[in-house]
Amino acid sequence: MSVLDQLAQWISQAIETGFSVTVPPEEVQLDLPPDAALGDLAFGCFPLAKACRRAPQQIALELARRLEGHPGLVAVRADGPYLNLSLEKSAWFAEVLGGWLAAGPELALPAEQRRRYLVEFSCPNTNKPQHLGHVRNNFLGDALSRLLGAVGHEVTRVNLINDRGIHICKSMLAWQRWGEGRTPENTGRKGDHLVGDSYVEFASRLAAEEAAWRQDRGLAGPATEVEHAKFEAQSELLGAARLLLQAWEAGDEGVHALWRRMNDWVLAGYRETYTRQGIDFDRVFYESEIWKLGRSEVEEGLARGVFRREPGGAVVCPLEELGLEPKILLRSDGTAIYMTQDLGNAVMRHRQLGFDAMIYVVGSEQEHHFRVLFHILGKLGYDWAGRLTHFSYGMVNLPSGRMKSREGTVVDADDLLDELELACRRVLEESQKRSDLPDAQKDEIVCQLALAAVKYFVLKVNPRLDMLYDPEESIDLAGNTGPYLQYAHARIRSLVRKSGLEPDGQQSFELLVEPEEVELLKTLALWPREVRLAAAQLNPARVAQRTYELARCFSRFFNAHSVFDRVDDPRLAAQRIALVAAVGAALRRGLDLLGIPTPERI
Repeated sequence: MSVLDQLAQWISQAIETGFSVTVPPEEVQLDLPPDAALGDLAFGCFPLAKACRRAPQQIALELARRLEGHPGLVAVRADGPYLNLSLEKSAWFAEVLGGWLAAGPELALPAEQRRRYLVEFSCPNTNKPQHLGHVRNNFLGDALSRLLGAVGHEVTRVNLINDRGIHICKSMLAWQRWGEGRTPENTGRKGDHLVGDSYVEFASRLAAEEAAWRQDRGLAGPATEVEHAKFEAQSELLGAARLLLQAWEAGDEGVHALWRRMNDWVLAGYRETYTRQGIDFDRVFYESEIWKLGRSEVEEGLARGVFRREPGGAVVCPLEELGLEPKILLRSDGTAIYMTQDLGNAVMRHRQLGFDAMIYVVGSEQEHHFRVLFHILGKLGYDWAGRLTHFSYGMVNLPSGRMKSREGTVVDADDLLDELELACRRVLEESQKRSDLPDAQKDEIVCQLALAAVKYFVLKVNPRLDMLYDPEESIDLAGNTGPYLQYAHARIRSLVRKSGLEPDGQQSFELLVEPEEVELLKTLALWPREVRLAAAQLNPARVAQRTYELARCFSRFFNAHSVFDRVDDPRLAAQRIALVAAVGAALRRGLDLLGIPTPERI
């Protein structure tokens, strides 16, 4: 057990004995005090006030009294609502640096706390290329999977490709009528982009059809819901798309041949996009293979009285207990809706893969859907429904406003990386960095910088919040950016190489007493607990924040002290190289948890 884990256990026990309140050691949040003179670590008592029914200041005083005299603690004192602690540093720092310079500190939870997780993310529709909204989903799902795996959970990454439905038929119809035989092979256009062109074409033609329909009827001004519904019922284009869907569901071979051909184009394009983004999956499911699965669940629920049939023939699930209107599961004509499919999909996942918990990474606009889905699964008697989580994240907006796929106003994922690579190449050329490297290696570094720029910018934001994406800000080598962190890591690797010293984690570190050195050591010590907290909170932004703070700590140290070249005492140089190498290992681990590459040179 590490020094900090032991300390957290002592604090947990003191809370239990002093106030009869249980706070597991892994939930004890330790941090650096604002002034190093206050102590090495601080524990804020604000979160305990309600449970302990005491003022935070009183809680801090009582905990200080109970912890006084523990071995390894030099001083314990209450400063207002904070418990400040000073530790015996030599053994602590030796443990910290030795751990980072060996295999890295232990992040895994005790075996009894580890679970089997399914993380479902990405889930694009095969009628268009992926855009910036998909990018946030992909990166969040990947980072969550990495975080959960890092602390010892068994993680299965799942993708559900939405490859059927009316939206797919719209692209198919547009390609049939106006595609003029264009293919990825004869145009050189990436397959998902080519199909997306047809989706935008359909939307444009449909808008023109509606405008003509309104003009014929002398309608002016914005369309009302009633007018729009009338148009959709009479639209030739929508009618033709619906006929395509009906033919697909009836198994029409000609329609299926076209569907397979266009889906293959899109899926080939997606594979390129995922590879470029560093995203992969353990299992990929397709809506076309599972869309009928939920019907038997609904029919069984109807037979058991969980659901009811309305006079018009529709099957619904009453939701009075949620204060909601009944949810339709089968329409009056017997056809299923998306909720029905999701019911069957969840049951199939549990039967096939098994899980202790499943996380759906889906935008916040679907919060109502998942609330109802989980509730219905519970009503059907599936006890694991309570272990389903909707990881709801905010929208990605642009300075110009929200993105709209059907209008072609989205930021395409591939185009975004293309533009970022151009920008990163320009930054490198202007700063004249790495002019000594072969062009192929420069190209690789540019790709790594671009990926870091967008990944870090997306992941550093609290996932629950909407965000505004700024490409220029994301590539700033001096800001809170992915390239800045990559540069800090590369600089450390360069320092270690130039020193000619082998970082040694087995030496004593009694010479590391400068404030910047101590700050770095304490930040390194806290890092593993921060990763566990980030995993428990399902919050990759916490890792991004702590990794950036570590890089800033290193910058303060580097600007204040020589590492080895102007250090007279060889023992101090060796200890500083060990410290710097440990920081590099931590930066590399933090970036890896975010799915960000770490080039050795920039």
